[in-house]
Amino acid sequence: MELILQEIERALDAKLYYLAVRMSLTLPDMCAALESSDGRATKQKYRDWYDSHLAVEFQFMSSADCYSLRCGIVHQGRFGIPNSQQFGRVLFTLPDGRGNTFHNNILNDALQFDSINFCHTIIQTVRSWFAAKKNDPTVQSNLPNLVQYRADGISPYMVGIPLIA
Repeated sequence: MELILQEIERALDAKLYYLAVRMSLTLPDMCAALESSDGRATKQKYRDWYDSHLAVEFQFMSSADCYSLRCGIVHQGRFGIPNSQQFGRVLFTLPDGRGNTFHNNILNDALQFDSINFCHTIIQTVRSWFAAKKNDPTVQSNLPNLVQYRADGISPYMVGIPLIA
């Protein structure tokens, strides 16, 4: 899990904000899957994980909103919450060179986040969750299937060459 979180941080450092936000929105899926007896996430498991761990951080965004945002960015490449009664658009601000930061606001009918703060909030929440859950038997049983770097490959498929698998 830590390698995934570090890659998101490196994406932020490289100013790859879209990539970082996109990956951050998938982290509740990964955590929910790790906690799941079948190793799979579902819409409801994502929303439950969000409600338990992130809802307090994002006061204007419900678990339904976050899941919709995640689906939009992952599947349609858009920041929006279709059919939302509350928001017409979602905005992620970028560093502006003047040090201005706007985060976790509603502007007219737009839900707005600072992309860096948004990602760091999710990363820190996942790190805390993982520290508390890393020895849980269900999490332990699902960890080997989590995408990870494998410096020497993975037998019997490819050995002696670094892989992501």
